[in-house]
Amino acid sequence: MNKLVSLGRVIKDLHRNNFSNAYFLYGDDIFMQDYFIKEFKKIKNTSQSYLYYLGYDQPDTIFNELSNVSLFDSNKIIIVKNINRFSNKAKQDLMEYLLKDNSDNHLILVRNEFDYKNKFIDSIIQNTIAIDVRTPFENKMLQWVKYFSKLEGINIENQHIQDYVESYGSSISNVMNYIKIDFLSKKQNLGDSNRQYHLWHFQDAIGRKEMSKSIDIFKSLLINGNSSNLILIYLFHFYYFMYCFNPKESIKASYNFSVNKIIKSKMNIYSNKYKKNEIENIILQITELDFLSKNSSIDINNRTLCLINNICIGHYG
Repeated sequence: MNKLVSLGRVIKDLHRNNFSNAYFLYGDDIFMQDYFIKEFKKIKNTSQSYLYYLGYDQPDTIFNELSNVSLFDSNKIIIVKNINRFSNKAKQDLMEYLLKDNSDNHLILVRNEFDYKNKFIDSIIQNTIAIDVRTPFENKMLQWVKYFSKLEGINIENQHIQDYVESYGSSISNVMNYIKIDFLSKKQNLGDSNRQYHLWHFQDAIGRKEMSKSIDIFKSLLINGNSSNLILIYLFHFYYFMYCFNPKESIKASYNFSVNKIIKSKMNIYSNKYKKNEIENIILQITELDFLSKNSSIDINNRTLCLINNICIGHYG
């Protein structure tokens, strides 16, 4: 199998008006696929584009469009997805087409599944500009997410990008969806106090002893349907994990259902802000507050606010 070309390199070629008649998007990251197609259509903005899904559209329809010559519809962009659904005859027709010089059309083939031992795919790679659109490794994903965030007009710090990648990095599509949801939520509400936070945001803020931010996130969590007892559970597991944390040992999987990768990766930062006996006292206070909330009529929300205040000022140290 010939080597695949990076998406970044091909995008640079497009902006230099260096085009090919045939491209092959090979890999499962939908966001990268869509980005290439959008960028291609934006640059070739006078061309008519056609999108076909094999399984819904017949191969004959695609080949008729490729061979159809019109005085008013030249330089067509023809995008074909689900190419694994080509019949044997259609595969032969496709290879014949790729071996010809078709300067009036641009064919973009897309395949999500990656298969190293597929002769048909290997033949396509040899006769197209084959672009690697697999989900990149973490270091490259950080660069792409930063780039795509800038394109979307989203101003986000590098450390926050790292957080999203560590938490949602199964694909660029997944990471960008969460970033856009959080960004739009914050923008529409015109303020952090109305933003919808995740429970790990609360753990991060209180782990850093950021009182104002911890209180704002706590109130937001309540407004958006999180119970005080659930918040206390996440708080307990956070401090218990910190109590057991040893920077010289690998992080174990215990208590991981409420302590995600983002929080684990920052445990050194949090633990440096607490003494051992302080963590013990905080755990005792959380346990006592949880017990009282279930066995008395105390105002659990106010008591939790007091707990947050005391933690952040170092009262339990």
